[in-house]
Amino acid sequence: MGSASNLVRLATLAAASLIVACGSASDLSDRIAGHRASPFALFGRDDMRAGLRLDALRKVASKESVKQYECMPLWVKAQRCSLAIETGMLTAVVDSTGRVIRLLASTDPVLRNGINVHGQLIYRDVVRDLRLAWDSVATARLDDSDPDSPEMRWIDRTQRWGGDLWYTRLHRASVPRSSGAALAAELAMSLPDSIGVTDMPAYALFAQRRPASSPLVPRSTKVHVPSVPPTIEEIIGMMRSDLREITIAEEEALHRTGSYEDDPNRLQLTTSDDVRLQLVEPTGEGWSAIASHPRVPGVTCVVYAGNVVTKPATAKEGRHGPPGEIVCDRP
Repeated sequence: MGSASNLVRLATLAAASLIVACGSASDLSDRIAGHRASPFALFGRDDMRAGLRLDALRKVASKESVKQYECMPLWVKAQRCSLAIETGMLTAVVDSTGRVIRLLASTDPVLRNGINVHGQLIYRDVVRDLRLAWDSVATARLDDSDPDSPEMRWIDRTQRWGGDLWYTRLHRASVPRSSGAALAAELAMSLPDSIGVTDMPAYALFAQRRPASSPLVPRSTKVHVPSVPPTIEEIIGMMRSDLREITIAEEEALHRTGSYEDDPNRLQLTTSDDVRLQLVEPTGEGWSAIASHPRVPGVTCVVYAGNVVTKPATAKEGRHGPPGEIVCDRP
């Protein structure tokens, strides 16, 4: 694995460019609560997508490699499972149900930095083909808000699945920084640091539930107004907490029934004191929610997932994030 001679096989393997596969074509029939796996695949392989199950990855790895996935526990009973592959490292973030919510391929520095020139040329063609395949599914968006770590992103029409190419330019500090079309052209000639396909709402919820240094508040415990008036920061925290509860409830409905819940009464939510929640035009394909509080007029928090007519924006600053990410006005 990872030798120069093995890398030569990339030219003839094309879509099967990696030594380790991650499932079979039949695994695509394994729906995620009625929703198929991501339309974005790593290296053109139908068995390398977010949305598949860890047991599918393990099954094929056992047939194709002497190495096996090594897993470490994360919060909320999730796991991070990694396996060395020919072009670097393959990592799956797996939720508590055994479903892959992010599949990430990190590029070996030997390829990225041009130490193995022949292997780099072959891998560059593989990445080019991957970009063309993703372009056929969605329109690429360039995020150069961080000039040292630009990102190319594709999002499918359901606003659930994302494909990403992440780049690092720190090792090229002497190169003048470009932007816009010039940066896009530069990245087209560069190898990404990593390539990922993600279930965006599920991964955003997973990230939001990462425990702080203090113990997590149990889900059944709500944040109540104390005997003294809450601070603005505490109010925004309550609004975030309630939107997180909606996100959890909607994700559970999706996994249980195959569609989002469009009746807020069936979500059986209990809001924090004085927090006002509005579920905006929910359907089985998507939903959005807005949280507000009378003590901070004009300040709101928003979140959405799935296919919505209009992405919600905060009242004061017009902010919005990707699917599943809670965004609030700054007080």
